[in-house]
Amino acid sequence: MEGALFCLILLFLTVLSGVITRIVPRLPLPLLQIVLGCVIAFLLPNIHVKLNPELFMLLFIPPLLFNDSWHFPKREFLLYTRPIVTLSIGLVFFTVAGVGYLVHWLVPVIPLPAAFALAAALSPTDAVALRSMTKGVRIPERIMHILQGEALLNDASGLVSFKLAVAAMLTGIFSFKSALLSLILVGLGGMAVGAILTYAFISILGKLTHNSTHETTTENLLLLLLPFTVYLAAEKLGFSGILAAVSAGFTIDRAGFLDRTLATMRIEGHFVWGVLDITLNGIIFILLGLYLPKSIKLLADTGYSLSECIIIAVIITVTLILLRTLWIYLTLPFEALISKRNQTSWHFPSLKIISTISLGGVRGAIALAAILSLPHYLHDGSAFPARHLLIILVIGVVLCSLLISSIILPLITPSLKKLIHKPSQDEEKEAVIALTLAAMEAIKTKMKVLSDEVSEKEKELCHQVAHKLMDTFNQFIISNHGTESERLESISALTFERQLRFAALEGAHQELRTLRKQRKINNTTMMKIIARLDLRHIALLNEHQTMLEK
Repeated sequence: MEGALFCLILLFLTVLSGVITRIVPRLPLPLLQIVLGCVIAFLLPNIHVKLNPELFMLLFIPPLLFNDSWHFPKREFLLYTRPIVTLSIGLVFFTVAGVGYLVHWLVPVIPLPAAFALAAALSPTDAVALRSMTKGVRIPERIMHILQGEALLNDASGLVSFKLAVAAMLTGIFSFKSALLSLILVGLGGMAVGAILTYAFISILGKLTHNSTHETTTENLLLLLLPFTVYLAAEKLGFSGILAAVSAGFTIDRAGFLDRTLATMRIEGHFVWGVLDITLNGIIFILLGLYLPKSIKLLADTGYSLSECIIIAVIITVTLILLRTLWIYLTLPFEALISKRNQTSWHFPSLKIISTISLGGVRGAIALAAILSLPHYLHDGSAFPARHLLIILVIGVVLCSLLISSIILPLITPSLKKLIHKPSQDEEKEAVIALTLAAMEAIKTKMKVLSDEVSEKEKELCHQVAHKLMDTFNQFIISNHGTESERLESISALTFERQLRFAALEGAHQELRTLRKQRKINNTTMMKIIARLDLRHIALLNEHQTMLEK
């Protein structure tokens, strides 16, 4: 009963945070959720939060990373592979070395291998936290793609480094060669497992869909299992479960998801994954807030005061940002050299662009889950040195990272307005026009076929229907590619048409409610008809949004 109540509290706080940010849109959602978690922890001191790191990683990370990688633009990933890889692998080792030695120097009670473990836990940036933090911030697409790509890949390199640092602490043995080989094996193995199992899943989905008509709940439930399955399989085989989940997201479309599934499944799935994404994101940060009071109580065992821990956490956070900045500057000459060799244009990025990339490396759930997985005891039975202090410092750095980014990023990004060109919107518009032209050609082709199959009376009726369809399509084409006067006239015509359709839908809804009140239809019939009307309403809303973006 207590567990069920705790879950309901988490869901309520997630909803409450969403309501508050609608009222005050400038509030960073992750920070608000952390604050709400802290408030509940103080108001309800009997709530005991026990974060099992393995369970935490399994329940939250695979579905979120799978969803992020699924919707990540694959073309841009290939386009920005070089900066993404240098940030997700090279910067991780650079961070582990720099922060590890700094922490050992700042806090001598933390042995060097344990300091490296802390640095490794903090080295992965968090795709989930990044997306939550930048919802209200307009960052140029190129920078955003690089940051998201880095966050999707550096989890593996960071966690492998973490495991090796912990092993060195437990055994006193460390080999750079074995560390590098382990990283390559674990990473490639995880990606292979994710890709292979995704192809198998899509094959099964295709067979289920072939025997389905409109009911696609089973298919969506199966798809929900995919990230968990690939994660567990990869971990069982000794590979990276995180990279397996990322690989599954990257592979799913290539495996034939669009060709082997029904439109009803994709529509249902879109809303299912949207709700899941918002819910899991919110719960992660609320749990962090709930865990904060407990972590403060652990200070008594560390020998350090709260103010000292805050100062150390701030120093580590600033160092992480400075190391990112330094790494970017170190890699720029190589970028210039490669561009010169490939005879492509290259410009030295401005300080504001570099600052945006540096501040965009926020830390989140991965760091917390990693540090909580530290063993309690060494092989000789003695306590793991400074374990509580390491946990407190990581929590402090995560909070500082979120706080600094949420304050400074909105101050920097307005000056990057010139770079905020949305090529995705342009190509979406061009793609829709191309689809419209293809649809018009398909109608003409079908008309030729029907002309040979139907009577003269039916042929005339068919031409009337086709003319109406073609007229709507032509209006859309003109609204995008006509002269200024033609465009304005066409947009007005389409706007009036949509207004009338909205009015028609509203009239249908009112009549449906009247029929239900008069008991001429039952609630089952009403729900079936509402489902159809809602689909039309969504289609009209999407068309309306497209018109607003012109």
